[in-house]
Amino acid sequence: MTAPIPFVATYRLQLRGGVGLDDARFLLPHLVDLGVSHLYLSPLFQAAAGSTHGYDVIDPNLVDPALGGEAAFVALSEAARAAGIGLILDIVPNHMAFTPENPFIADIMRHGRGSQFARVFDIDWDKGPLHFPVLDGMVEDVLEAGSIGIAGTPAQPALAIYGQPYPLRETPLARRLVEEGGLDAPTLAALLSEQWWSAGDWRETADAIIHRRFFNITSLIGVRQEDPGVFNLTHRWIVEQVRAGRINGLRVDHIDGLAQPGGYLRRLRDAVGSVPVWVEKIVKADERIPNEWPIEGMSGYEFLAPVTRLLTHAPGLSAMREAAEGAVPHDTHAEVRAVRRALLADSLAPELRRVTEAAMAALAVPRTLGPAVADGVARLATAWPVYRAYTADGAELTGAPEASGDVTAALLDLLRSSSTSETARTFAARFEQLTGALTAKSEEDTVFFRSVSYLPFCEVGAEPDLEPLDIDGFARLMQARAEQTPLALNTLSTHDTKRSADARAAIVALGHVPELARRLYAEARSRAVQSGLPERWGIYALQTALALRGAPDAEARAAEHMNKAMREAKDLSRHEAPNEEAEARAGTLVKALLSDLARSDCCPDFWPEGTEKPFEAARERVILAQAALQLTAPGVPDIYQGTEWGAVSLTDPDNRRPVDWTGSKDDQSLRKAALTRDLLAQRRADPELFARGSYRLFETGHGLTVTRKYEGREFSWNIELPSVDNRHPSSLQA
Repeated sequence: MTAPIPFVATYRLQLRGGVGLDDARFLLPHLVDLGVSHLYLSPLFQAAAGSTHGYDVIDPNLVDPALGGEAAFVALSEAARAAGIGLILDIVPNHMAFTPENPFIADIMRHGRGSQFARVFDIDWDKGPLHFPVLDGMVEDVLEAGSIGIAGTPAQPALAIYGQPYPLRETPLARRLVEEGGLDAPTLAALLSEQWWSAGDWRETADAIIHRRFFNITSLIGVRQEDPGVFNLTHRWIVEQVRAGRINGLRVDHIDGLAQPGGYLRRLRDAVGSVPVWVEKIVKADERIPNEWPIEGMSGYEFLAPVTRLLTHAPGLSAMREAAEGAVPHDTHAEVRAVRRALLADSLAPELRRVTEAAMAALAVPRTLGPAVADGVARLATAWPVYRAYTADGAELTGAPEASGDVTAALLDLLRSSSTSETARTFAARFEQLTGALTAKSEEDTVFFRSVSYLPFCEVGAEPDLEPLDIDGFARLMQARAEQTPLALNTLSTHDTKRSADARAAIVALGHVPELARRLYAEARSRAVQSGLPERWGIYALQTALALRGAPDAEARAAEHMNKAMREAKDLSRHEAPNEEAEARAGTLVKALLSDLARSDCCPDFWPEGTEKPFEAARERVILAQAALQLTAPGVPDIYQGTEWGAVSLTDPDNRRPVDWTGSKDDQSLRKAALTRDLLAQRRADPELFARGSYRLFETGHGLTVTRKYEGREFSWNIELPSVDNRHPSSLQA
């Protein structure tokens, strides 16, 4: 067994979209030149056909042939080891793809509760058949349209729905239809009545869903990792590769989705030994993960927000918030609560019903009290202040809201006593899984597209109402990081961030020219009104245009992003029912703003004399300062693909666009890459100093100085900060 590779920095590579394991192997010389120590791969397991991200796994023990298969993975591992690069793998224990392509699901569809895989998934079998809301209409109408037919063989019959085979029970009727045909509406109804599964209109049959979903995504089904047998089945390949020395670290996706995250992590630790483990976990500013979790730390969102807060100019933030008054929600917390109530009544209604059933069983109350219990669960979940508690996992209940009635008081008592009975533990697990999903869907996936006065705070791991962080506050956080989680990942951009670090930098820089921010916000609000849109969409479009200013294909990307943003906001348009007219107006608006921001010579309203150059200087200094703070902080820097150079991207799929690793780069990108190489070389020379050394940050002139010390060794680095003249040029007055 070779000696472990010291952690200097990780490099996150998104597989798929034309990037396979052989492409990753050819990238190794670039990673060696850059100075990273580990290549961090997105999920490589076999995923649903056409997957663009890999989180819709259908076989957790098979390397996806679409990526090159097992042979390509082994070749990559051997080449990486020869190059001195370790491999980190993103694994997906919480969910798999809910599709007949999934061999586990296919077997359950054919054999029901008798399937050898029935216990793998979180299914409420007592509520009815496994339901697939995949039809674009009534069953009879889809049959008449020719989109349903018989397929398979007599021994393995199937129903083809939109060309996809759905396995059938091997019954006399199914065999006869395969052999003789004759599928009409009455026969189809009889055939479906025999199945362990059902199909219905995706718009009308959500109430029939009986499986735990990932958030509200019906095509992803929850996995019961609390069952040791399920863990062993779904982690066989992972454990084999760790023991073979081919995997040198694991990143666990969506740890909050599991019923018992701590129990899962202890089982994983026992299986993989000392290999580093990180968890994807989002925390509030004052939220902490359980100390007993056997992990190196989180995947870095808790690092991203303090960096943004440190570089945010307080007068500029105040100016932007004042300029947005009346266009964005007055009370973000009230907006979140309103969205949570709406989600529980709509897209998360199946999850609320599931938790309510568990609560009623634990409280042993009659069904007549169902509405009161459902209301109590909804009120408690709506007020929950953090992503989730971990009482089902044996942790103490902390940070819970005040009880607002007898029912919520009883529910809180259940959470506190969840270790005393199986029914209480079941309720606790389901409630805790619900609050994590509800928080993410209400905040990151809704209100972050409404409370938009300052988009750098509308980010994963942050909150719209945050305030700037002073130098001493940032230094204290970093010192605690060195003492508590010296190998936690430090990230600035990921596949899940709403905007890359360089995109956020443009908006942060605008805050360093407060009067320019006021002028631009007023103009954007006016243009939104002229476009027939709520004023906040002008503010959102302005920040989006500013972030993409000068980027390739900016107009098309900005317009596509506006479509997604409006649907995420869920008030003027929705994914389920897009308002294409409003989206088109927003696209036209953002394109016009991009055009006017592009050239200072044509639009004095956008760039009054003497403002463009200070803004651009501030933007570049923010970009480089972010990178320097990341690369000098305690922990392990995690560099998202392509961000070693200038990289402006928006929320997915924009942030998964192909990276040009060999093309020419502009001067700013070259400066950022040179900074990254220099600091990674320093880290490589003394990894322990940067992981564990003391952290001091202090102001020097127009910048900051970072000092790290460890056992007599010392490192120091100067970071330039924006130094815009905030006395406001006369051209900005009036």
